[in-house]
Amino acid sequence: MSEHQDCVRTDAGTRTLVAIAAQVAGGFLHHLVPSFRPPARLVCPSDEAEQAVVDAVTQVAAARGIPVEIIDLRPAPAARLDTVTARLDGWGSGAVDDGPDAIPTLLILRGFDVFGDDAHDAPTYPFRSEFQFDRKFLWLFVGRDASRMRFLFGSYRRPLYQAAGDITPEEWRPGKSLLYVAREGSASNRDYRQNRLAVGAAVPGTHAGRHRDVEPE
Repeated sequence: MSEHQDCVRTDAGTRTLVAIAAQVAGGFLHHLVPSFRPPARLVCPSDEAEQAVVDAVTQVAAARGIPVEIIDLRPAPAARLDTVTARLDGWGSGAVDDGPDAIPTLLILRGFDVFGDDAHDAPTYPFRSEFQFDRKFLWLFVGRDASRMRFLFGSYRRPLYQAAGDITPEEWRPGKSLLYVAREGSASNRDYRQNRLAVGAAVPGTHAGRHRDVEPE
């Protein structure tokens, strides 16, 4: 089985990563793109799943004539996000003013979940101040850790609160995919219990403690 032919088992059956990635890409780059494409975020359960999505989105974008730039933030997260921020014009963003046929570039930011805690989220503040007015780019934020991505986009205390819609397919959401169980193990179970506590669900045999803000399921 090739690296992109790994299967995800769900109650509905089995689909390959390629099939799921193709669905994600088609839904993300829908028929209204680039005229209407709000920023989106995506959680991938494995390196293979992430690469399959990047490949699929890039292929669909190329067919639509949409330029794509892939930026892996993980080697130097703060410095690389600062570089992205420096390219934004804030209130002066003028892609629309460049002409009716101007096509924005799709930025795929990989490893964005690295900013999903209080110790690493500082670069997201200046980024948001420019990003919220941007008209030059289309945005896809990609991460591996669902809990950290919820911290970034699902907490009203964070600068990126509700800044990007979640397009993670059902098969790749915690509790749905065996990839999460196999690859994340007990860590996913702890995150799941914390999330349930955060929304007020009673979990027998556990006690409420400190937890991060989470997005209601």
